[in-house]
Amino acid sequence: MSSLIRSNSITKICGLQTLEAAQIAIDSKADLLGVICVPNRKRTVDAKVAQDISALVRTERLKVKSKEGPYLVGVFRNQSVEEVKRLKDEYCLDIVQLHGNEDWKQYCKELGDVTIIKRFIFPDDCAKVLEITNMGSAPCVALFDSEAGGTGEKLDWNRISQWSRESGANFILAGGLTPDNVKIASQLPGVRGVDVSGGVETNGKKDANKIKQFLQQAFQA
Repeated sequence: MSSLIRSNSITKICGLQTLEAAQIAIDSKADLLGVICVPNRKRTVDAKVAQDISALVRTERLKVKSKEGPYLVGVFRNQSVEEVKRLKDEYCLDIVQLHGNEDWKQYCKELGDVTIIKRFIFPDDCAKVLEITNMGSAPCVALFDSEAGGTGEKLDWNRISQWSRESGANFILAGGLTPDNVKIASQLPGVRGVDVSGGVETNGKKDANKIKQFLQQAFQA
């Protein structure tokens, strides 16, 4: 089983809660659109909105006849395999992102043919990220973020760059990304994609101009 994520220049807009913001992300050529499926969080997506965004993503993919996306990502945190599977089916998710302490291999086995993005903590989980890199065509893509996630906390880019340069590992980078720094972030060693949520918001809401600027800067890297 191979990953839906094949590119080494992935862009993901996460925490989407409206159809309007999702359309802007699609029009601006985001590869991945993320919805939060963890209950009772400030960015938790409404079920009907998630289904509408899913339909929008699938329509766009058919329209452009693309095998590279856009794809819909559902973000989960320490939820049961049963709940993940239920929402995956209900929202027609293309990709499952595990943001807790889950064993991604077990979830992959239980969920079947699905691409997984697994959040890891730097530097605690470096060995796990390197393991995924060395697996090559594994249906899992590693993502480095802060432990909480979605807080805007920036990771230590210097340390991550040094480690990646020495190890050869690759990953999606999240945490503290904004339109002002994403171009630099995208050029760091090992970074195969960038993931943003709060960095494209104003007063807690997705900002159309920031989404556009973020993606424009990412594509220039």
